Amino acid sequence: MSAVDVYLADLRAAIPGPSWTRRDLLREAGDHLEDATDAYTAAGYTPTEAEALALRDFGSVDDIAPGFRDTVAIGAARRTAILLVLVMLPQAFLWDGGIELGASAHSAAPDSGLFHVLDIVIGYVGTAGALGALVALAVTAIGQRWLRIGRRTARLTAAWSLATAVIVPIIGFTMLTLTGGLTVFLALSALAFMAAPFALVALSAQRTLAAC
Repeated sequence: MSAVDVYLADLRAAIPGPSWTRRDLLREAGDHLEDATDAYTAAGYTPTEAEALALRDFGSVDDIAPGFRDTVAIGAARRTAILLVLVMLPQAFLWDGGIELGASAHSAAPDSGLFHVLDIVIGYVGTAGALGALVALAVTAIGQRWLRIGRRTARLTAAWSLATAVIVPIIGFTMLTLTGGLTVFLALSALAFMAAPFALVALSAQRTLAAC
């Protein structure tokens, strides 16, 4: 292995997180080092000397890795925020309006304090989750132009998304169960349109936390 190959392997090991984000960054780093090596070689240095100079200019793994980790974490957080937005937006349409998958159960909604409290809570949690995801998406997408965005922002985005992805399905299934109108069709619909999408959000959030 060349010195550049060893350097890139060490850099890869120093950057946790989703492989697709790391792959893009490492490709860019490799391209930069290759161009720098070619430039030094054209200037009359031997290949070994050219690689050493290119690596010196690029910086050590200890110096470069923190910035790369921030980039990977923010990229993962942005992906999680996008996924949460895409999952949250259809929920009200699917269950309370439009398609109204839960209409049969809602018609038998029990007149109990617990059910009404859960109905209020899920409304607030859903709204807060969607708004938080939109804010996180804006911050991680274009906020870097004006704000110092790093792994702390990524952790907050992931934690917010994970909490929303866990709380909403739990409350939703509890409410459907309390109605006494939970049919097989309704249970399968809840699994397909609520549990499964939020599980993907939770998985993405966990990967974001791993990148931080």
